[in-house]
Amino acid sequence: MLEETLAKKLIERVSEYTSYNVNIMNEDGIIIASVDPKRVGTFHEAAYVITHNDRDVIMVEDSKEYEGTAPGINMVIQIDGKRIGVVGVSGKPEEIRPVANITKMAIEVLIKYERQKLQSIRRQTKKERFIEMITSEDHADPKGLRRLAEELQYREDIIRIPILCCLEQPQYQKDFLESVKKGRLHKSEDISFALDEKYILIFKTMDSTEKRMFAEYKYILAEYLQGTLQWMQREGIVCRFYIGTFQNSFLKYHYAYRHCRWLEKNTKSRHNSVYFYDHICDFVQSIVPEDELDHIFNVYRKILPEDMQNSCKELINTLVDTNFNTAKASEALYMHKNTFLYQYNKIRDVLNVNPQSSYEDKWFLIFLQLFLRKK
Repeated sequence: MLEETLAKKLIERVSEYTSYNVNIMNEDGIIIASVDPKRVGTFHEAAYVITHNDRDVIMVEDSKEYEGTAPGINMVIQIDGKRIGVVGVSGKPEEIRPVANITKMAIEVLIKYERQKLQSIRRQTKKERFIEMITSEDHADPKGLRRLAEELQYREDIIRIPILCCLEQPQYQKDFLESVKKGRLHKSEDISFALDEKYILIFKTMDSTEKRMFAEYKYILAEYLQGTLQWMQREGIVCRFYIGTFQNSFLKYHYAYRHCRWLEKNTKSRHNSVYFYDHICDFVQSIVPEDELDHIFNVYRKILPEDMQNSCKELINTLVDTNFNTAKASEALYMHKNTFLYQYNKIRDVLNVNPQSSYEDKWFLIFLQLFLRKK
């Protein structure tokens, strides 16, 4: 179907390049756009015959041959094998044939261009909705989410990992995204888009057939962003990267995005790239409900002396950071090793734990000190 608004737009474009009277008719033979406004809305019999028969061209020598016509050439407008309308150019048929041919081709090209542009806009609207569903909705409709992904031609059976890029200079957001998309390792299945203000979110596809994917994913992502990183360095652009969790279900993308946001809010690092899998322990601790810890440890608070509670908070927290290495922990606290061991052994004795040899005891102390620190 040839829309009237599009036909008028086409006439405006065509009239810039020719002085001939050009008309565009729809499938019903009605003139929907014309250089001569008085003819709009009138019936054009030659156009009706073309759209309802196999004839591609009708030359009119005498206006009495067909109702509502003037001398000239009328040609079918055909897009992707479908007859959607007719273009007519008024004048002596033999003289205007070259002009009519060029006008027909120009209109068909313009229609295809306008339709592609409209499809692009519609796709962008769908992509914006898809983005909203995976970043803003805790419980997005599974059918709706998967339907959108299918329309956008995103496969779900591919493993992807999110990269949240946080620019210090928001004015480079568009250029940054373009640089990523132009990268030599950027694939059609990579999902990348701009979020509000200074953020870019990328769901990078990963090769699940690569045996060392989990071991080498950091290097894979660094290579993927290599061109963008070089561009940033040249332009003096600063950006931090927060890398979330592997996912192969669109319903889990929301959680992967949340993991990136958690990193941004809760981690401090001298490195520009921060990886969620390096901070799982901190994340798990952060999501344990405070009232659950209270149900577990409330009596310990009431019974343990305050000085031991303070020692527990300080010592155990430092031991966690040093992988329970007492020498490094005492050094980090600027405490003499013997003083550190005295306080630490006192805690172990009162609680009857040995985290150096017991995995369970280690986690017991971790959650106890977490509880004491939250109060």
